[in-house]
Amino acid sequence: MATLLSRRCIGTLGLPQGSSLALAGPSRRAIRKYAAAATATKQKPKAVPAAAKAAPTPKKPPSVIPVPKAPKAPIPKPKALVKKSVAKSTKAATASRPERPKLLRNGGGLMFKVPEKKDITEMTEEEQLAQLERAMTMSQLNPTRDIWGQSMETLDVILPYSTSLSQRSKYSSWREMLEQFKKNRHNAMKNYMSMLTLAGDNAIPGIDLSGDRWWHRFIIRWPWRLATTTSVAESSWLSPLRKSALDTYCKLNTALAKRDDQTIKELASSTYQDQILRLRKKQRWDCKYFWHFHKEVTPARVLSIRAAPGYLAIDPPKFGNRNAVQALVRIDTEQSLEIYTDLGVPLHTPAAKHVKGGSTAEPVRVTEYFVFEKKMWYDGPWVIREQLWEAPGRKAAV
Repeated sequence: MATLLSRRCIGTLGLPQGSSLALAGPSRRAIRKYAAAATATKQKPKAVPAAAKAAPTPKKPPSVIPVPKAPKAPIPKPKALVKKSVAKSTKAATASRPERPKLLRNGGGLMFKVPEKKDITEMTEEEQLAQLERAMTMSQLNPTRDIWGQSMETLDVILPYSTSLSQRSKYSSWREMLEQFKKNRHNAMKNYMSMLTLAGDNAIPGIDLSGDRWWHRFIIRWPWRLATTTSVAESSWLSPLRKSALDTYCKLNTALAKRDDQTIKELASSTYQDQILRLRKKQRWDCKYFWHFHKEVTPARVLSIRAAPGYLAIDPPKFGNRNAVQALVRIDTEQSLEIYTDLGVPLHTPAAKHVKGGSTAEPVRVTEYFVFEKKMWYDGPWVIREQLWEAPGRKAAV
């Protein structure tokens, strides 16, 4: 009110006097007092009744959301503990993370998945059948490639040990000796069945059974000859196999002495090829070797033989039959090895007397056990795929 009054007074007191405006009325000090009084009147609080004071006023929700307090910083661990925890977390993350498929890049820049090799013993019957069907399909689509000629595992040939009473001290108990006797009988039974499989397919090496009649098969000939696996007689059905095994053995040792890698790879396979190639690399390049075969101390003997179908294509093979044969053969020979330097200085032990065959080295008796293998749909030699040794303190049953 005072402000409006002061403005009206100021407006009415302004009188025109000539060309200028003359201000009449209260002075500037009075106007300031009026303005100060009006401002003080506005700032005075209004009186609140007692009933309004007693009633509680509702609280308004906060317009700002409270911010939660930050967690306390962890106490720093020693460096060794930090490294261990990081390693554990990395291992756990790696174990839980699914393994990525391995990829290869070929020459054209394309990517393809590498199939993981799985042991056949871990495969189910469905997986094995699916693998066999894929192999048969590949053999039909690409007839010039023999997928059945790939490397195979060693079959269950075993080295039988003597269970005679004279060998009782070699066994820790009668029970162990009885277990070995059972293994020997199982081996003899498997030998018989493998021979029957080969005879039924007319696949015994060097033996022609195509003209045998039913009485030969069941009465006169087969029942007796099938049980002569370990025989060393010339009339035995495995006599040609034993001769081939000895011939392969002699050729392989001669190739080793002459450093003939090509012949070694033709006559050895699998683990024995790696073994004999390592032995050849250990030979001294400044020396010459001459291997001599003198005689058989005892005839070569087949101790265990296994036959299984290896060529599983729909069409029969163009040569031979479908069987893959592995035989454990004992070779007991007398042999010698001459070693000379480039200057002709002998490094071998000289013979005490004249040796038949012209060798100047002392003959040594060597008894070895080899697993020979032949895929019967190939016209090739018997190859050595593995070497076995007698157990310490045991004597092989021959």
